[in-house]
Amino acid sequence: MTITAATARRRFRGATIHTVDGGDRIITDGELIVEGARIVAVGAADRGATDDPIVALPATHHLTPGLIDAHVHLGLFPEGSPREAKDLNEMTRPVTPEMRALDGIWPGDVAFHKARAAGITTVCVLPGSANIVGGTGVALRTAGIDVERMVRRDPVCLKVAFGYNVKHSHGLKAGRSPLTRMGIAAGFRDAFDAALRYEQQKVHDPRTATDRGHEALLLALRREIPVRAHASRSDDILTAIRLARAYGLRLVLEHGYEADLVLDRVIEHGVAVVLGPAFRCCGNTEELHHDFASAKVLDDAGVCVAHMTDHPIVPVGYLSLQAGLSVRAGMKPSRALRTITTHAARILGLDDTVGRLAPGLAADLAIFDGPPLEVASRVVSTWIDGARVYADGEPTPVPGGMIRR
Repeated sequence: MTITAATARRRFRGATIHTVDGGDRIITDGELIVEGARIVAVGAADRGATDDPIVALPATHHLTPGLIDAHVHLGLFPEGSPREAKDLNEMTRPVTPEMRALDGIWPGDVAFHKARAAGITTVCVLPGSANIVGGTGVALRTAGIDVERMVRRDPVCLKVAFGYNVKHSHGLKAGRSPLTRMGIAAGFRDAFDAALRYEQQKVHDPRTATDRGHEALLLALRREIPVRAHASRSDDILTAIRLARAYGLRLVLEHGYEADLVLDRVIEHGVAVVLGPAFRCCGNTEELHHDFASAKVLDDAGVCVAHMTDHPIVPVGYLSLQAGLSVRAGMKPSRALRTITTHAARILGLDDTVGRLAPGLAADLAIFDGPPLEVASRVVSTWIDGARVYADGEPTPVPGGMIRR
């Protein structure tokens, strides 16, 4: 599926519009005007004569910003390739900051179609959590065949990890450090200290050879990109905060199942949380205390919290269902919708581009046949940059994900 640039002016009229543009603004019988790839106006429907093409929507339909999954592995861990090594983790050593998720993504992964079918227009594809430092992540549109043209932002973050996955991948399976949480923290410090020494060497000797791994770490040290830390248990969360404070890093917690147990520290250090995933049972001990109510606890406290599917851990199509389960746990629907739109955009540094319906922003839209977070609601169509990339009833792509047009 390739996005064809949209040039026409078009009016989406009649649906309930969720602007998610501050407060709880919802417009019944609304109208959203798109020109090319951008939104130019949103408000109550104007029933006057117009030469613009109109996408007429029933009053039962709901129009939202394109949804955003802030943590997935689409294209790095493609579906239907059981005999091929996944491109998720470079487990040959525990510190690999020079790895770029962009270089391993296959846009033909059928999961991209499943994302579009769920109204998801932007995803953050991250390296896995086997390494202390796994590499840089990328924010992508969910349609395209050339991954570079799908990019919204690259690099969007530096991925690091704490806890079981790192210990298991290196200490237990490969018989090398780190075997313990102490070893993980020590390896983290060694990596960032080495980057700082490299920076000093470059100052004293401009002829110093470029080291791509150190350069990636320096992006985080200069606070140009955040560090996204796989940390589920409260002790790992506090270790991540301690290390981020020591090195002056912008920190986002990934998974964060026990973030609400150390809420005062999360608030004190201005940490965002990408929560989840939440549907699997018989997981490891780091997930025992997850509760959908924690999203409300974090949001009530002013923490920027987003949901994730961690696809393929949980299918990407269940993103809105996870937000809906937060509603069942007591969160207002309008606030739960923010966890998969505006909050996710803010965490990705894309809040001036996507995640809201406002003039000047990208025309990324999801149209549902009912309230967007209800389990019975279906996505009718999905639009990226003003171009339709999914319509309900279109054939599912063959393995590989693309349909030739």
